[in-house]
Amino acid sequence: MYEIILAGQRLIVLGKADLIENMNIPSSTKTNYPNRWPNTEGFVEYGFDGVGVGFNNVHKSWNYNRQFFSQALMTPSFNYQAIEWTNELWNEMESYWNNLGEDYEIDLIKWMRRFTNEMIFRISTGVKNDALASYYNKITLENNNINPLNEFVESLETYIEGIIYFFAFSKFIRHYLPFIRGKVKKLLKNKDYLFNKLYTIVKERRNEIEKTPLDQPLRHDMLTSYITANTPRDINVMKHADADLLRPMTDKEIFGNILDAMIGGTDTTSNLFCFIILMN
Repeated sequence: MYEIILAGQRLIVLGKADLIENMNIPSSTKTNYPNRWPNTEGFVEYGFDGVGVGFNNVHKSWNYNRQFFSQALMTPSFNYQAIEWTNELWNEMESYWNNLGEDYEIDLIKWMRRFTNEMIFRISTGVKNDALASYYNKITLENNNINPLNEFVESLETYIEGIIYFFAFSKFIRHYLPFIRGKVKKLLKNKDYLFNKLYTIVKERRNEIEKTPLDQPLRHDMLTSYITANTPRDINVMKHADADLLRPMTDKEIFGNILDAMIGGTDTTSNLFCFIILMN
């Protein structure tokens, strides 16, 4: 455990497993760490205002979202499909590498980010966004018509890279200091695009489910799990007795959990894969 001072804030960084485990106890009466992340006005402006799990300091909301996030991941059929999709995607990426030849220098981080994004996008939404195929076509100049869904990859990367601006800089610096102001405007514009895209995905899937006959099974992915939770079409095996967990999820809550999955499943996972590969 150590501490750093960043942007005038004292931050304690935990590196001990039992401390991290205690910090994530669901009960608000048993934890000494009710605030897991500094809730600054910059984070609120950037969209981290009581949604999802990772940046949510509203304990009741955090506990509600955490239950459904865990529930979606523990569904057996969901886990089977996730493993199957991951294997298929890796084989697809290997085929592109083979086509490029042994002498081609591979930018591993770019490939891994697209691999992890396409993987988490499909796991989260059930939709294949062809991020790998689009990147392959781009570098081989075979097809410059990029799938619109693939723009999501670059938008998400930009969003993640922009977090530090809204954490480290005050509102005055972000909006009035030259150079920083222009960058922040671009980040906020990108945020609007990304958020609108996610909300559109949620609404379109909700409409699909509503139009699906009751006798027709629904596919298993995180988005479907969230939308159907505590509804007549509920695909989740685990049921809750707590009254606070018996209501359906709102679009904003679903959006927050999907955004958490996208952020955690793209950047962090791709960095881990690159580290493992480079160490071997």
